[in-house]
Amino acid sequence: MASPDRDRDRDRTTVRRALTAGVGLWVALAAVGLTLVIRAGGDGSAGVVVVAIGLVAGSLLASAWLLLAACLDLVAGEPPGRRRTIWTVVLILFTFASPLLVAGAQAAR
Repeated sequence: MASPDRDRDRDRTTVRRALTAGVGLWVALAAVGLTLVIRAGGDGSAGVVVVAIGLVAGSLLASAWLLLAACLDLVAGEPPGRRRTIWTVVLILFTFASPLLVAGAQAAR
């Protein structure tokens, strides 16, 4: 069995990597989307929708990453720590609620 310090470090690294991947995807999609909106002559409200869609995709990636990591750890017989479980639950709940951001951004147009 691994030491508690090693488990904490592994959990911290997993959360950091998932959040980095999610934010990276969000920034990439937002940058490409905003560039396309600006080149097409779109207004600012279309840009808000594009950024919201990027946020949804980034949160989906981060929550899927953490959920997959938790499943793999459970199969390996090493359950994830409490903090990582909390991060996973919060991100999954945000991912389910985040399409409302896109709907709100579209309604504001």
